[in-house]
Amino acid sequence: MVQRVNVQVFVFCKNPCFKVLILKRTPERSGYWQPVCGGVETGENFIETVLREVWEETGISNMKLIRDLEYTFEYEEPKNGVLLDMQDFCFAAEVEDIPEVKLSEEHEEYKWCSYDEAKEYLTWEHNLIALEKLINNI
Repeated sequence: MVQRVNVQVFVFCKNPCFKVLILKRTPERSGYWQPVCGGVETGENFIETVLREVWEETGISNMKLIRDLEYTFEYEEPKNGVLLDMQDFCFAAEVEDIPEVKLSEEHEEYKWCSYDEAKEYLTWEHNLIALEKLINNI
């Protein structure tokens, strides 16, 4: 049974060429690269969660388009010392131009990457599948 529902959001820009934003978690949070990710709060729908999480983790608020990537997956992950069954729903958020990024305390670095560069940094299979779905639908 799923105990926590999350969104994953690939923020991207097509102007002047395709770039996608990826974030590096702090060492205390395992230090891997990922798109924007976060939990759905009580009373929120997915779009509200996408908007909030993108703002909280990057400071970006001006999105041109939010697209459901129609991809979801389940996994187990510890949260506050408890192993939880989680389900992530994947989205993409398009921005007009590459904006300034203001990282939250969850991340220590960010990169605007080409598709091929992002594939080199992302290590989780489900992140790569969602990225592929984005590329195939823009």
